[in-house]
Amino acid sequence: MPIPVDYCLHSGRVLNVFTQTFSETPVWIKDDRVVFVGQSDAYQAAEEIDCRGQYLVPGLIDAHLHIESSLLTPSEFGRLSLKQGVTRIFADPHEIASVAGVSGIQYMLDSAKKTPLHIHYMLPSSVPATTFEHAGATLDAEALKPFYQHAEVAGLAEVMDFPAVANQEEDMLQKIQDARAAGKHVDGHGAGLGPEQLALYRAFGIDTDHEATNVQEALDRVSAGMNVFVREGTVERDELALLPAVNAANQAHFSFATDDKSAKDIQEEGSINFNVALAIQNGLSAEQAYTMASLNAAKAHHLENVGAIAPGFTADLLILSDLNQVKVAQTMVAGKFFQDQAEPVLWLPGQQINLTFEEEDLSLPVDPKKPAHVIEVEPHHITTKHLMTTVPVDQAGEFLPDDTYAKVAVIERYHNLGHGIGIIKGLALKDGAIASTIAHDSHNVIVAGRNDADMAIAVATLKDLGGGQVVVNKGKVTALPLPIGGLMSDKSYEALISEQEALNQAFAEISSLPFDPFLTLSFMALPVIPSLKITDQGLFDVEKFEFIGLQD
Repeated sequence: MPIPVDYCLHSGRVLNVFTQTFSETPVWIKDDRVVFVGQSDAYQAAEEIDCRGQYLVPGLIDAHLHIESSLLTPSEFGRLSLKQGVTRIFADPHEIASVAGVSGIQYMLDSAKKTPLHIHYMLPSSVPATTFEHAGATLDAEALKPFYQHAEVAGLAEVMDFPAVANQEEDMLQKIQDARAAGKHVDGHGAGLGPEQLALYRAFGIDTDHEATNVQEALDRVSAGMNVFVREGTVERDELALLPAVNAANQAHFSFATDDKSAKDIQEEGSINFNVALAIQNGLSAEQAYTMASLNAAKAHHLENVGAIAPGFTADLLILSDLNQVKVAQTMVAGKFFQDQAEPVLWLPGQQINLTFEEEDLSLPVDPKKPAHVIEVEPHHITTKHLMTTVPVDQAGEFLPDDTYAKVAVIERYHNLGHGIGIIKGLALKDGAIASTIAHDSHNVIVAGRNDADMAIAVATLKDLGGGQVVVNKGKVTALPLPIGGLMSDKSYEALISEQEALNQAFAEISSLPFDPFLTLSFMALPVIPSLKITDQGLFDVEKFEFIGLQD
């Protein structure tokens, strides 16, 4: 008697990631598993699918991302990602955890149950990211440890506080130990780290990194035995710089990640499917690129029986009408073809913005005879340049924004603890202001602008909305509400993208900036990434790891 199975996918060209070859052969699937690949009389399928010469590849895996950066809830992020052929992700809920603590992590776990997308969570390692900003919560090792009981939790997320590791601070080492004791692994965040520092990370079991930005950094990580996540997001676009590091000998150490990518960019450009297409366009074979996007990512995260179309492996696969452009005809996840169906999003109660801020708080006296410390935006990067330069000053001795320089401020939003203020170059603001409650990693309110009145209106609008993103132009407000922790929309991804388009149109009226202004602005408040940043406590020199005055 033939063994009954659910599907036989035949007449398709199937990628074998182990031999790096395509062959036309049937794939037999039962429940959530591939049971056999090849011609056989041993199985009888309830349904036969004629793939008509199309390509079958394993489902794509995003090795590191933050769902919150899409401004979507996990369930809506799942809808959008599955359409791009992404069947599995490894998400760090650091952003919502920084806002809402353990209740934020639990929210993400609960919301993930409303999508067929495989969502693995890596527990946030640094909440707050540093002691140089105020966050909405503090998560120590004891708070995180119970979450390892959840099957969806795969390990400890990007350890970004290198000094805490180097100084062997007790709580950080306990977090790492708890993850490994639970049979999980630990992701790195080695921005700017050299071989000696990477060796220290490896000594404590940290075995991945997504912060390489050039060939040498990538090879340093591979030489240290680390897995490199080649990042291509909305702002952080490192793939073209890293692809020359990949060769036949070391490719097993490379996979793909988006890290932070907007819903609009995912819909229009793609997710990991874009990474794969970009790799193929720039010289990698399709076999290599798809293997990096599947098996390599699964291995980097210590998963078994994931990332291949092979017996015993989870039946996550794509039917592609175009191999090199990664055009997805159908997505199968856990043995079922994805059927798009929106679900009501879950609500996260109890989040309010608690701040007091007036136009007068934007006063910024400057000595015209002395240079000032200025944050300079680096396009498509989360790093900044640290400038020392003279800036415009009015007759009253106040900084005077112009086409080159704007004001930037971060206002603490959880306990009404005040604000930091500075000067930023590179936003190309002609007028008005922009503001957001997305300000990595503590997610206080960040605002930048040409005039104080519009900046104050922007902050007040965010307080009234309970969070979001806003453009103000001569008092006219265009807003995108993000009521779930000030980070995520309670709407469908289609509705969110429509609101994003309206916001971008409003921003285009006050700036000619050719890259995402809000995601760029959000990283101006991240004091673990070089070189000069701003938090609610003031300007922070990342190289010196200390606060500085505007004209110190």
